[in-house]
Amino acid sequence: MPEPVPIPDAEADAEGRFPRAVAHWNAGEFWEAHEAWEDLWNEAYDEHKRWLQGLIQYAAGFFHVERGFFASGFQRLMATATEKVADYRGTTHGIDWPRLRRELEPWIDHARTLDPDAPFPDPPAPYPRIHWLDN
Repeated sequence: MPEPVPIPDAEADAEGRFPRAVAHWNAGEFWEAHEAWEDLWNEAYDEHKRWLQGLIQYAAGFFHVERGFFASGFQRLMATATEKVADYRGTTHGIDWPRLRRELEPWIDHARTLDPDAPFPDPPAPYPRIHWLDN
């Protein structure tokens, strides 16, 4: 059995991809955040890979909102992302994951109420921001 690849973390990410993804997210550049996290996702494995995929899907969901796409894509992405990150306990690269989860909740709840064939209505809350844990 091959040796597992170490999970990249914020300190070991010499290229700064995770912090760059966070900066894109917080600037409302959700597609760019999606792309930066995808690079890390390609190197990750197991639960960490699944968690990163959840972040990627949340970012893609918000990209759908920005572009005014129909609600069905947003609903699907929010549901699958939430499933992927459920009960995750691994590295979060120094972000305040519980806080982000709380800020995502109004969006997750809203996704469940939408007509999938309708254009996306007014947002239920400001876009969630990602905060770093205080050291």
